[in-house]
Amino acid sequence: MTIGTLVLLNEQEIQKAQELLQKCKEEFTDAIAGGKPLTVEVKGIEYMNDDPAMMDVLYAKVTMKDGSNQYVSSAFSVFIFFPLRLQLTADRLMNRFVTSGLMLKEWDRVKLHATVMNTLFRKDPNADEQTNTTTGKFFKGRESFDGRNIMKQDR
Repeated sequence: MTIGTLVLLNEQEIQKAQELLQKCKEEFTDAIAGGKPLTVEVKGIEYMNDDPAMMDVLYAKVTMKDGSNQYVSSAFSVFIFFPLRLQLTADRLMNRFVTSGLMLKEWDRVKLHATVMNTLFRKDPNADEQTNTTTGKFFKGRESFDGRNIMKQDR
């Protein structure tokens, strides 16, 4: 399951991440889970952009298997489904790693998912080079894929 992305460049950072994860387990993950494993079900697929013909990330949906799911009514009277204990654990882990400096905060909440395909390192050889405004380094754009047939098979 994907909680966040870490870039650990040396043994000290790896050790710091291991120690922090162990500390999180002792301080809150066991308490949230009631001392038992959080059993999840990975079922169904979704994608993280608007156009299924131009996918960058394909992921499997994650739900709690023990029925401890919570439904929340949105402003549009649509029910949003998320596993409460798992969401709480993932969010607290992310916040701890962000606070430690090992992870950059990208979102307010962790999107509970298991990545199936990610085109982050799949570069289009014909794409024009672009400049990353943060690092100033040049990079070639991602090469998206057409996932419409994958989505049809899942429906």
